[in-house]
Amino acid sequence: MSAESAGLKNSYRVPGLKGKIRLYFAALMEVPLYRFGELGNIFYTIGKNIMEGVVLYTMFTMAESELKVAAVLAVAVKYAYPGISVISSNYTSGFIDHLESAVNPLAQISRLIKAQVGVGCGQALGGIALFCCFPPIFKGLFLTFSSHNYILVALYLLHHILDGSAQILEGRSWFKIIEIVLRNGRSVRLSENFWVIYALSQNVQLILGQCFLWGALLLTSLYQDQLTSFAIMGVVLFGLGLVVCAKFILPLAYYRNFREIGENPL
Repeated sequence: MSAESAGLKNSYRVPGLKGKIRLYFAALMEVPLYRFGELGNIFYTIGKNIMEGVVLYTMFTMAESELKVAAVLAVAVKYAYPGISVISSNYTSGFIDHLESAVNPLAQISRLIKAQVGVGCGQALGGIALFCCFPPIFKGLFLTFSSHNYILVALYLLHHILDGSAQILEGRSWFKIIEIVLRNGRSVRLSENFWVIYALSQNVQLILGQCFLWGALLLTSLYQDQLTSFAIMGVVLFGLGLVVCAKFILPLAYYRNFREIGENPL
């Protein structure tokens, strides 16, 4: 190892937890696109875990005790999801390769924002499909159909197809956005700590998701015989609202604050 490389290596110090948190908030404050995108990620995480805590628990209870299709639900998703991953990953990898042919980072950002609109649409429709699996909604819409048990399987599978495809596309497109605006951005401090910020962001979302998931499960267990109560319906609709709107925050912010006035988002 040369003296120069050794000096560069020794010049970097891994920040402690407080330092990592400060870096995370610095990225939120200093980089507008990262701030709006991260806000959308947090809102989506909260909304989805609220819906899963209420809808999945009650849906599988209904599927097991009333419709007798709980096993079919599990098997359908288990064997369909690999196919979803293969198709979505194949499309997404081609899209990213085509995207990187644009040398100008601003041109890449514009295309990535369009991809985020697709992500928002997929996850919003997936959230609506999951909402339709909520027993009071499902029974009100589909119980009169003779094949209502298969409709439940189709809705749940549709939720996984839409949401899973959108998540795979987002995993590539969002990472590419933050790579441009953080890793290759103007702030050397943020660039040097890119992986620290990225990891902390993932941990924040994981912790928030678990808190809201278990909170929703607790609420559902208390009101499992009153699913049409104001508390349960209000929580489910709140979660659905977050899921439907969250991933459109970044595209709306971009088109309003940057594209129209020609401001550089980097």
